[in-house]
Amino acid sequence: MLPHDAVAPANAYHPRRADEELVYRVVAAELDGFVAAAEERGHPLPSFVASTFRDFLTCGLPENGFLRVHCDECGRDRVVAFSCKRRGVCNSCGGRRMAETAAHLVDRVLPEVPTRQWVLSLPFPLRYRLAYDRTLATPLLAAFLRAVFASLRRRAREFYGVRNTKCGAVTFLQRFGGALNLNVHFHSLLLDGVYEVLPNGRGVRFRELPPPDTLEVLRVLADTVHRLASALERSGFASGVDPDGEDELSRDNPVMAAFYAAAVQGRIAMGADAGQRVPRLGNVALARDAMDAGSSRCATFGGFSLHAGVAIGAADRAGLERVCRYMGRPALASERLERLPDGRILYRLRHRWRDGTSALVFEPREFMARLAAQVPPPRAHQVR
Repeated sequence: MLPHDAVAPANAYHPRRADEELVYRVVAAELDGFVAAAEERGHPLPSFVASTFRDFLTCGLPENGFLRVHCDECGRDRVVAFSCKRRGVCNSCGGRRMAETAAHLVDRVLPEVPTRQWVLSLPFPLRYRLAYDRTLATPLLAAFLRAVFASLRRRAREFYGVRNTKCGAVTFLQRFGGALNLNVHFHSLLLDGVYEVLPNGRGVRFRELPPPDTLEVLRVLADTVHRLASALERSGFASGVDPDGEDELSRDNPVMAAFYAAAVQGRIAMGADAGQRVPRLGNVALARDAMDAGSSRCATFGGFSLHAGVAIGAADRAGLERVCRYMGRPALASERLERLPDGRILYRLRHRWRDGTSALVFEPREFMARLAAQVPPPRAHQVR
C-alpha cells in the first residue's frame, strides 16, 4: 500500500474499463480543438459545458485529490480518488448517481404498492426547447401528471365509488435517446392506483386499479396534449417553431443551438458535412425483423407518444429498483462504443431500427458535440 504522504499514479486505484477509457481518450485528445472550433464560430462553449468536459478529465485520478481510507479490522489502507460529480459525460458518476437514487427511492420513498411506468415523448420542437429552457419543464410535467392523475381518480370513482383520493409519482427527465440523440422526455413512475383518504382522520387505504387499456392511454394522451397546449400558450411558446429557426438560444449562443438542433434531428453539427445524416451501419435484409405489430398500452398523437406498458407488482422490490435504475441511467452506454481503425467512433444501437440500422458512426469532434448536447443546464433538476 502507499505510505501516508505518497501520491498515487494515474488510474492506480480508479481503473477505467476499456470502453470508459475510450471516452476519456477522445475527450482528452479533442477538447482543446473542440473549444477552439466553437470560438471560431463567434461564440464560446457555455461555461457549464466546458467545465463539465474538463472536470471529467480529472475524475478518478488520485493526483487530482484523494482520500486515504484505513480499515481498523485488517489494518490496510486504500486510496479513493475524488470524482467529478458532473452530469451528461461521466459514466462513472452517472452510474453511481443512478444506483444511489434507485436505492433511495426503493428503500425510503416508494411504498409497497403496485407501480406503473408512464413514458411521454415530445415533438422535435419541444425537445429542442426543453434542452436549454429549464423553466419550461415544470409546467409541462405538471400538465402531464394532472392528466394521468385525472385518469386514475376517474377510474377509482368508477371501480370503488371513492372520491377523496391522492396519487403519487416520481419523474426522471431524460435528455437522450438510444442513438445518443437529444430526446428530452419524461419517465414517470406512478402508483398504479390511488390512496383513499378515510373520513374522520382514520388514515388512508390504497386502492389498486386494473391496468389501463390502450384506449385509456390514448384518452390520457389526448388530455395531456390539451393541457400542454394551454401551458405552452401561457409560457409564450409557439408550438410550430422550427428547431433551426430564430429563437432565444440561436441569438445568444448559435453554437449550442446548432449542437442541439443537430442532436435532435440526428444530423451532423460540425465540419464540411454539417446538416447531413449521421452515417449508419446495418443490414437492410434484417430490417423486417425489427418491425413489430404495435405495442399495447401505447398511443401516439400529433408528434406526442405515451407508453404505459411496464408495471411492477407490490412485492417485486428488485424489479422496482431495476426500473428506477433504467429511468435514471446515464446518457452514454459506453460498453456499446468502439474505435474504428480510421479513428471514427462506432456506437452500436440497443435495438435495431426499422430500416436495419444497427450502429452509428461519428467523427471524434462530432461525438464531442453529441456529448455536449447531453449536459443539462445548471440548476435543472433531472428528478422530480
